[in-house]
Amino acid sequence: MSPLGGAALAAVVTPNPDHPSTWSGFLGFVALVIGCALALIGVYAAVSTYRGLDPARRRGQALPVTLTCFFFVAIGLAVAALGVWIL
Repeated sequence: MSPLGGAALAAVVTPNPDHPSTWSGFLGFVALVIGCALALIGVYAAVSTYRGLDPARRRGQALPVTLTCFFFVAIGLAVAALGVWIL
């Protein structure tokens, strides 16, 4: 006698034949999520750093904070674009 009381469990998968699920699709989605996260982290870090500085120091530190934000956003968008291209 089966532990399920005679019930049979079946895994039914109906993939789209025009767009099969593959590892490249999964990794593309992961790259898209990581790229968006990097871009958001860069913007958040720049804004929080800029707000945390004393008003007297903001003028001298605005360029490095902006460049750091641009670096994170550029790399994040590049990774996200790679993920979209892979999908």
